Amino acid sequence: MPADGVSHIEMRDRIGGGLLGVAAGDALGATLEFMTAADIRRRYGVHREIIGGGPFHWRPGQGTDDTDLTWAVLCAYLDGPYSLERVARNMLRWFDTGPPDVGGATARALGRLDRTGDPRTSGNTGERSCGNGSLMRCIPTALARPDDATRHRELAEISAVTHAHIRCIDSCVAYGEIVNGLLEGARVPEALAAARALHMDPAVRSALDIDPRLPVERLRTSGYVIDSLGCAVWAVQQEYTFEEVIVALVNRGRDTDTTGAIAGGLVGVLQGIESIPPRWRRKLEYHDRLVGAVPQLVGLREAAS
Repeated sequence: MPADGVSHIEMRDRIGGGLLGVAAGDALGATLEFMTAADIRRRYGVHREIIGGGPFHWRPGQGTDDTDLTWAVLCAYLDGPYSLERVARNMLRWFDTGPPDVGGATARALGRLDRTGDPRTSGNTGERSCGNGSLMRCIPTALARPDDATRHRELAEISAVTHAHIRCIDSCVAYGEIVNGLLEGARVPEALAAARALHMDPAVRSALDIDPRLPVERLRTSGYVIDSLGCAVWAVQQEYTFEEVIVALVNRGRDTDTTGAIAGGLVGVLQGIESIPPRWRRKLEYHDRLVGAVPQLVGLREAAS
């Protein structure tokens, strides 16, 4: 059964909100990737519709690498039993299609994985490999695994397939802790407190401690994993609608699709699937697949509880 305080219907709503929140934030932000906030204002005023385009000429609602790799990880649970090797095969299958937008650390790691076949040694550990490429795809594990030890282990090992630096690993584990807390009915401060109680890299702790009163103009929306985690933690503490929060973040520019995806996952879990504007949901190419995965994820949680 779902955890105390969260009904079966609420669990489905929150899990669906998390998955579609990633896809919606990704698709909204894809149009603006690499632009500055000033460039966005000049061209769009305020960008608030999923229209595609951007530097990689996306179709409206098409998933970028954020949603594609979230789906690759998710399928390792849906097609179970889970194994890291299954995750790695799914990632390589995606990589072999020649996607137009692949982060540098991800491309190097998956190239190494293709040569060696070993997902436990493929990830990048250097200081220049602290991007958000594993954080953007980590929500399926948090949705599927209510057991703390299992969730932490799988979040860490999946991150390390491409991003093995401790900041990336700890960011995924902390993000997963917040998602799990919200799914179990914790309020936002309680979910954040659970994440802060974990032993983690000091930079990750600083992201968890971001001041929610900061104006959005003060947020950094780069591809650095700490910046992305901080934006998501800021977003989940705002008393605004899903649309208002995600629009505000992607209009900051820079790594807009991934910032939107990571924050969208947290806010979607908190506010539920109906909080995501229907006009956005209708455009998402992954919509039916993600919604179709929800019952199985609920079942995985119930079986482990």
